[in-house]
Amino acid sequence: MKRTESAVVLPRALKSGSIVGIVAPASPPFEEGDLEYCFQWLKKLGLRWKVGKHITDRLGDLAGTDADRLKDFHEMWEDPSVDMILPVRGGNGAVRLLDKLDFDLIAKNPKILMGYSDITGLLIPIQQETGLVTFHGPTALSFFESPYTYYYFEKSLMQTKPLGLISDPTPKDVWNPEYPPPRLVISPGKARGQLTGGCLSLIRQLMGTPWEIDTRGKILFVEDFEEEPHSLDRMLTQLELAGKIDEAAGIIIGECASCRPGDSRRNRIGLNYSVERMLKEKFGDLGKPMVYGMRLGHSREKFVLPLGVVAHLKADERGVSLKIEEPATQA
Repeated sequence: MKRTESAVVLPRALKSGSIVGIVAPASPPFEEGDLEYCFQWLKKLGLRWKVGKHITDRLGDLAGTDADRLKDFHEMWEDPSVDMILPVRGGNGAVRLLDKLDFDLIAKNPKILMGYSDITGLLIPIQQETGLVTFHGPTALSFFESPYTYYYFEKSLMQTKPLGLISDPTPKDVWNPEYPPPRLVISPGKARGQLTGGCLSLIRQLMGTPWEIDTRGKILFVEDFEEEPHSLDRMLTQLELAGKIDEAAGIIIGECASCRPGDSRRNRIGLNYSVERMLKEKFGDLGKPMVYGMRLGHSREKFVLPLGVVAHLKADERGVSLKIEEPATQA
């Protein structure tokens, strides 16, 4: 059921007693015992949970077979008692489910779906096919990683107001701040549009498929993890050549954790060719806002970005502001 351009569907906000369905559409948890921390933190929020039957299965780096992972995912959408679907983690394998994913089932049972990394391969297709707002944010094993992450997890899911102006996490050490700064201006400008995006590797994986990302008039956000700057350059160049950068109203590049030259422990080019340098050389005169460093995705401290919701991005000599102007959930 392909949605019309104007149709945006808001899932219901969580409340005390809501049930979170925990599944593994990609990879299984590193340690099964880590799930106990997830349960403890959900309980602090007054939430209950159900766990997919195959969540700890293992088939290589996948949480079991494609059929079993898909079955767990569909069962959570079918279950009327489940209010939110929360993947245990990313990893690998989500895109393998797309050709058999029941988009009609999802459209008929709108619920919150949140995740990042490999889960990008579900967030973008589901939002574009059904109009349902999906949430780029922490997974079941990461929403309690820091007070900042936990704050935005709760704020995005358990109230119906717009998220408003996005703040930055408190620096861990004011004398030795982490690089990059959260709000580096690559190209100045103002933009307003629906949010879309996620992990850059997954966005590239979707290119040329029926679920290729649509950036027309939207604020595109991307990030990645343990990729060399020249690898990020390749992926961004692919989006550029495909018209995705030109069509976007504005662009947010996340922190891209562990993406300094050599961080991947694979090949690298000159140590002075950083992500920041690459972005400024490619996009410094883009003619629309592009910012770098915001804490999203693979960053330990991450805020939530609801896909399909309108936001306003401003970048100039005074700094950067990102304001999410529309609600992402309803009562």
